[in-house]
Formats: sequence, C-alpha cells, structure tokens
Amino acid sequence: MTEKTRETATENVEMLDGCKQNMLRTIDEISKYQPQYAQSISNLQQEYLQVTKEAVNRTFAIQKSWYGNARNPYTAATVPYAEQFKKQSDEVTSQAFHVFGTANQLAIESLNAARENIKLYGKTYETMNEYNANLANTWSNFYTSAQKQYSK
Repeated sequence: MTEKTRETATENVEMLDGCKQNMLRTIDEISKYQPQYAQSISNLQQEYLQVTKEAVNRTFAIQKSWYGNARNPYTAATVPYAEQFKKQSDEVTSQAFHVFGTANQLAIESLNAARENIKLYGKTYETMNEYNANLANTWSNFYTSAQKQYSK
C-alpha cells in the first residue's frame, strides 16, 4: 500500500466518521423535542376534553332551564317519553364505552406492534449490513488474490 493510498483511505475514514457524527448529532437534536411534542399533544387533548365538558354542561343547563319553565308549551308533550329517552341514552352510553374500550385497546396493540416492527427493522438492518460487509470482504479478498496472481 503506497503512502498516497493510505492517506486517501485515512481521509475517507475521517469523512465517514464526520458524516456519522453529524447524523447522530441530528438524531440527538431531534430527540430533544420529542418530550415537548408529547406534552403539547397531551395538553391539547386535555384542553379539548375540558372545553367539550363545559359545552355539554352549558347546553344542558340551558335546556333544563327551558324545560323547567312552567310556561313552556312542550313540557306536557315530553313527559311520556322521558323515561324511554333516559333508558335509550343509558344504553347508547354503555355501548359507546364498550366501543371506546375496544378502539383504545386496538390502538395500543397497534402501537406495540409498530414498536416491535421497528425492533425487527433494526435487526434486519444489522443482518443486512453484516451480509454486505461479508460480501465486500469476499470480493476484496478475491480481487486482491486475483491481482497478486496476475502481478507475478
């Protein structure tokens, strides 16, 4: 190996090390913001739920005051249906809770499966890199031995 070849090889290794370090620094920089994003999303969800609760409370407060008014002409018409409406509302709510539970379980299982797939991706990438390294070494050894054979 000539001095120029060694110098070029050293420069190539240094260049690859520099690129690798920059990529790892970039990933580290991006990962600094992940907790902030998670917290912001959680805060947004909590705020949405709180505002929705307030909207429901206000809506029903207005309806209660209107239906509770003795001068309301529709009060007599709604009385026969009140029990039926309450029963249907309870059933719908119960079914909705069951659907929410199932959907949440499905979402959690999907996220866990995605995490496992990422692990498999990492193992696959590791195996592929090992295979490529072995292939490159085999070709390099073949090329070197062929070169020695013809340079005699």
